Amino acid sequence: MAAIDTKALRDLWRMRVQLLAIAAVVAAGAGLFLAMRTTMRSLQHAQADYYSRERFAHVFASCRRAPEHIARKLRAIPGVQDLQTRVVANVTLDVPGMIEAGAGRLVSIPDHGRPAVNDFRLRSGRLPRYDEEVIASEAFVLAHDLPLGATIGAVINGRWQRLRLVGTALTPEYTYAPGPGSIFPDDRRFGVLWMLRRALGPGFDMEGAFNDVSFRLERGVLSRSVIQRIDSILDRYGGRGAIARADQQSHFFVENEFAQLRTQTVMLPTLFLFAAAFLLNVVVGRIVSGQREQIAVMKALGYHDREVALHYAKIVGMVVVIGLVAGIVVAGWLGSSMTEAYATLQFRFPDVTYQMATGEALWTAAICAAAAGIGTLGAIRRTFRLPPAEAMRPEAPPSYRPTLLERVGLAALLTPAARMVVRELERKPWRAAGSVLGIGMATALVVVSTFAFGAVQHMLRVQFGLTQREDVQLTLAEPRATGALSTLEHLPGVKRVEPFRSVAARLHAGPRQRRVAIQGVPADSTLHAVLDLDLNEIPVPRDGLLLSRKLAEVLDVSVSDVVRVEVLDGNRPTLELPVARILESYFGLVAVMELGSLCRALHEGPNLSGARLIADAKRIDELHRAVKDTPIVAGVVSKSATVGTVQALLDRSIGSAMTISLMFSLVLAFGVLYNAARITLADRARELASLRVLGFRRSEVAGILLGELAVLVVIGLPFGLFLGRTLAVLFSASPGFNNEQFRLPLVIEPSTYGIAAVTVLAAAVVSGWAAWRKLESVDIIEVLKTRD
Repeated sequence: MAAIDTKALRDLWRMRVQLLAIAAVVAAGAGLFLAMRTTMRSLQHAQADYYSRERFAHVFASCRRAPEHIARKLRAIPGVQDLQTRVVANVTLDVPGMIEAGAGRLVSIPDHGRPAVNDFRLRSGRLPRYDEEVIASEAFVLAHDLPLGATIGAVINGRWQRLRLVGTALTPEYTYAPGPGSIFPDDRRFGVLWMLRRALGPGFDMEGAFNDVSFRLERGVLSRSVIQRIDSILDRYGGRGAIARADQQSHFFVENEFAQLRTQTVMLPTLFLFAAAFLLNVVVGRIVSGQREQIAVMKALGYHDREVALHYAKIVGMVVVIGLVAGIVVAGWLGSSMTEAYATLQFRFPDVTYQMATGEALWTAAICAAAAGIGTLGAIRRTFRLPPAEAMRPEAPPSYRPTLLERVGLAALLTPAARMVVRELERKPWRAAGSVLGIGMATALVVVSTFAFGAVQHMLRVQFGLTQREDVQLTLAEPRATGALSTLEHLPGVKRVEPFRSVAARLHAGPRQRRVAIQGVPADSTLHAVLDLDLNEIPVPRDGLLLSRKLAEVLDVSVSDVVRVEVLDGNRPTLELPVARILESYFGLVAVMELGSLCRALHEGPNLSGARLIADAKRIDELHRAVKDTPIVAGVVSKSATVGTVQALLDRSIGSAMTISLMFSLVLAFGVLYNAARITLADRARELASLRVLGFRRSEVAGILLGELAVLVVIGLPFGLFLGRTLAVLFSASPGFNNEQFRLPLVIEPSTYGIAAVTVLAAAVVSGWAAWRKLESVDIIEVLKTRD
């Protein structure tokens, strides 16, 4: 081994704690970046394989009732590779051991063979052989712990029928599966059941007919042209407008999750790598400054400038390599855990294998090397420009002058130790600024990682506290006249009933269009509030549409603009309606009209699609039992159950993310603060030793060292909170957190700032304790012997 390489190893060992702290920051940044990228790649690979194996459709269409022979016309559309006609119906379920009425979606499967499109993955049991047999979605079965052979009650054709469970399955069509009238999935209260076509068809007057069809397209065919042909054929049969895979609810949810991962992959690791670059710049600069004589000797002995620079680059390279190797280990653990959590808890992909491709690891290494190179380029270049004769002389002392406080006459207010701290910070402003920036980034990381929890809590308060005020929402199997309200009013425990009408429509504004459900609510509604952009309740206007902020953005319309409404239900009229107000809604694309105005626009009498109920809490179980015996009801949503389900999901997902983020934030904060303390100690060792000789107590000397650290934290914390809020703005505006499915509001709770402050202060305490221990071990005599 060359002598210069032996020196590099000695330098590494001498500064091992400092350099390991930097390596930990590099490991955190590399680990986060690599874990998120490999998680996303693994999930995308599993998604593509899942979609391909189960022949997931490219286009989806539904109608009221179409004769089976129409399938030949649909199959003849240019670009259609294959299709599958089906009967699909929403029903009320009576599940063993469950008091509440469940909601189910019955989907027909061929009497012989497997579906040509939108197949399912059989997870247990077998295919149905008899009319009363069904396969159920795996999540629903697991939520109820149902054994094969269990019976489930369902209302089919106005009468209860017992269905026998013979298998469980997964399908990409229902990865994200909220029930009728709900916006959140609930595996306990909603399940998908597959039945033989010959059993399901007659129950809903669909013998020789279908009401749902899915298409696989040939490679390279655009779905838009196919959709137009499909709609033209199904219009006369009550077609509700075909949609592409991109707009299919389940696929849309998965893609939004991927968008969130992409946002986090870019923003969070950047903080770590930026901090690592800064730390390496400071530490290598300190090494070069402290080894001026050694650099002169190496050059005098014949080492070229390039060899000397490479010597220090090797030290940086070793730190990066250690950090990168540790980061890869962290990524392997974190990535596999994240992949398993996403695959089993959110996506339920059947075959997921975590993969860390070599290319991803090399790409991560290149980014880390680039960050380290940028951070240390200036310090290493100084070794090129340092002539041996000049290097043999000590570095010129800084130009001292009165500090700002001294110039304005406020220095007398400070103790001598405090004046020393202020002088050191003001005379080395760039180093202090870098430390403040590092502390700020650590603080910002905690803020941006935890603000989502408070923002989601705010969303739930608005949705389930201000907007939805009912206890239970019932969705009817078919729209009915308002006389059906009397049936619902006489259900046990019901105190108040409010009807609503929901109708599928396609909204057009110039070239822009979106398919939504227009909801009609009574003008005097008290159970469903309409909120303006400031979350104030507003009355429902008699004429015009109320659009959510996001829907108005998508259509690029504002108040008084006219929107063309293509109704996809009933008589299918086309309406021209003005935008009356813009309202606030954090979930979905919302369009609201006054109930009477909507019914008149549809050229129908007073009809309802469902009702919102206020119920006696003591009789809620009795109400659920009665709903099971009410054939007109197809879906039941209990607000308390929904809130509990969503809260459990948040605690499981966001709680884990918060824990991981706090751990990494502590690493970043400790790396920055510990290096700041060690560099200060190294720079001021002779000064601090002199103070000890002059009679200063050890605690007073430590106070000067730790006082500088405290000032950096006091300045860095507010800056970090501001930086965290700025990053939260970017997060909430990014596609992953601001889309048509949900919008994360920019709401940062005081507790979020508190968590960030406590996290950084904890890292400061640990760093200060480590610096104190190092100060305790300083040999005063040896330090004073050292020549400046």
